[in-house]
Amino acid sequence: MNKFILILSLFLVGCHTLPESKKQVVFVSIAPLKYVVEQILDTVAFRVEVLVPETASPESYEPTVQQIRRLADAQACISVGLIDFEQVLAGKIEAIAPNTAQLNLAASDPVDGRRQSEPLRQQHGHHHAYDPHIWLSPQRVGRMGRKIAAFFGELHPDSASVYQARAEHFAERIDTLDRYIRQAVSGAGRKGFAIGHPSLGYFADDYGLQQIVIEEEGKEPSVQRMKQLADSLRRQGIRTILYQRQTSDAAARTIARELPGGRTTVFDPLAENWAENLHRLADTLQVILNE
Repeated sequence: MNKFILILSLFLVGCHTLPESKKQVVFVSIAPLKYVVEQILDTVAFRVEVLVPETASPESYEPTVQQIRRLADAQACISVGLIDFEQVLAGKIEAIAPNTAQLNLAASDPVDGRRQSEPLRQQHGHHHAYDPHIWLSPQRVGRMGRKIAAFFGELHPDSASVYQARAEHFAERIDTLDRYIRQAVSGAGRKGFAIGHPSLGYFADDYGLQQIVIEEEGKEPSVQRMKQLADSLRRQGIRTILYQRQTSDAAARTIARELPGGRTTVFDPLAENWAENLHRLADTLQVILNE
């Protein structure tokens, strides 16, 4: 029955269009959330806008005055809930846009909001109390879809069943992606991979992998630390270092030059097409883990 409702809703969407000015605006903090939200909402009736440009770092981003003003007219704002600027923004929305509904995707989920212990923080090189990169875990994104469906179901009760059906359909697609990733990394020659910025901790947990982080507390490592990392990666046979397009690749390239056949390859945790990005990451890791 749910699938029938979903198919019917998609048919009706194709028969009606609205001018952009008539669409209800929903803000999301980062581009991957736009992809997730658009799997649940009718994009003919809603327009999803992103606060942080893909080329900017969410950890240091400050919304523009224009964005703050436009939030006052938005129906909702959806955030990961763990990034520093999101937490500051939430208070501003309450003050200047009290009618804009907010959804914190990490709230009420103790697994998503796990606090890093000091050893874990040192291992991941992260300077946050929480690792915010929950959107790079397929398991957690499946839960996000259901939370978003429930959230908009409360705002629009007449469409609640459609949102729920779309969330379940999305979860089925994520299950397919999950199987693809597991097949790609299973039986790999090693479990460890090197990465400049610690964005794949949750992903690594999901698939039994270990991310070896180049950064130190959010900063480029010292010369001594880079030498230690190069020696360690060489012993493990790791030749490729992932780096994030929003951060400097200088340290990654310096270390890669010290590795036999060393190279760097870009990974974008903020790519808007979330499913395609994770599919591409699986292919990349399959090569890296078997070098």
